[in-house]
Amino acid sequence: MKKAIEELKELFYEIKNKGWIESNTNNLGSIGHTFEKLLCIQTNELEFPDFKGIEIKTKNKYSSSYTTLFCCTPTGPHFHEVNRLKDLYGYPDSKLKIYNVLNTSVYSKYKSKVGVKYYFQLKVDKKKEKIFLLIFNYKKELIENIVYWDFDILEEKLYRKLKYLAFIKADKLLKQNKKYFKYYLMKIYRLKDFKTFIKLIENGTIRISLKIGIFRTGNKIGQIHDHGTSFCIEEDNLGKLYDLLQVYN
Repeated sequence: MKKAIEELKELFYEIKNKGWIESNTNNLGSIGHTFEKLLCIQTNELEFPDFKGIEIKTKNKYSSSYTTLFCCTPTGPHFHEVNRLKDLYGYPDSKLKIYNVLNTSVYSKYKSKVGVKYYFQLKVDKKKEKIFLLIFNYKKELIENIVYWDFDILEEKLYRKLKYLAFIKADKLLKQNKKYFKYYLMKIYRLKDFKTFIKLIENGTIRISLKIGIFRTGNKIGQIHDHGTSFCIEEDNLGKLYDLLQVYN
């Protein structure tokens, strides 16, 4: 791993020394896609690290958004569980109101309001080794606790993809309707352990975000558009999940 970190460090400094670099896409993830293209690696939708055992995460200098660690679909009574959740507990799309969507972030420390009828909350059950999604009605009475994530699946995903993490920061510039990035900081982290991960879910540091929308145009109009069920953490809390190994700036 030392060799891979050293190689990534050299590549990072090459990119940093280029200064402002035009984005290669206008997508939301353009800051990451542009960096990966500069590394000559393909955008990785698989659950494996981006660069020789190191997962790469990028972030705009002034962004306060959470960082997605990985995605994991929950288990429940339906084969397409997220579709069932959207249909039963979602709320009308802002434009196509005849269809439900479900976009919310769920924590273990408190109940998150979903639409006007429901509340969601996480419950870590160490005995059963599952994280349950608790669903409450508008009176905050429990009405469902059958959806869950298994510890063993989460542990496998975490160790396979996120044992080592390179967190890279960049400035952003808009000029003549084009985006430019200047990559200026890289931190290398090593995962502590799975017990720490579970503890951070218990205390609300790591949340689960459901991003279940619909297609609004085309042949798939009204059909589910699942953007992933993601486990997320704030940048300032990365040190709780990881040990900081190196800083390059």
